[in-house]
Amino acid sequence: MIEIIERTPVRPARTLLLIGPGGAGKSMLGVQLAPLLGRALIDLDHEFLGRIGDISTFIRDAGYASYKTRNAQLAGEIICEITTPAVLVASSGFMTPDNPPLALEANRALLASTYSICLLPTRSLETSASIIVERQLTRPFSSGRFREDARIRARYPVYAKLGDAIIFSTAPAIEIAKAVARFLHGRI
Repeated sequence: MIEIIERTPVRPARTLLLIGPGGAGKSMLGVQLAPLLGRALIDLDHEFLGRIGDISTFIRDAGYASYKTRNAQLAGEIICEITTPAVLVASSGFMTPDNPPLALEANRALLASTYSICLLPTRSLETSASIIVERQLTRPFSSGRFREDARIRARYPVYAKLGDAIIFSTAPAIEIAKAVARFLHGRI
């Protein structure tokens, strides 16, 4: 099942911003959605890796707050560089309150300047936490079950309130992308 809730009427926007917690499927959705919409794909995590370096190494060397600040700066730089319509996939903690205040303020401004879509597995925190923890445990940078569970439980309520539209689904990324393309058709 794919449930799309339109919170704010779709408006023309150069950038479509995908937000949500880690493990929600933003990157996979972006890969499938961008070509369907004829837009460039920009994944903020990939851009950080290519322009600045490995995220884990950066956090280890400079600290998490410095990473969040630099990530927000990079997102702002990317938005200024975009010359064609694009799908921008945000980092997992992009909108969470653990960002330094100026970084969170910049990220909120970026969110407001785009048409944003939040991706969550289900309306249920419990079910979403279970799904996301299992997905995160398969990733090389997993923090372990307890920390991943705590992280999604903290982030889910934040993300559930965000987005011009919100999608609840565990369907394959291509199916979600097709549904989003139909939802946006002729409106963005």
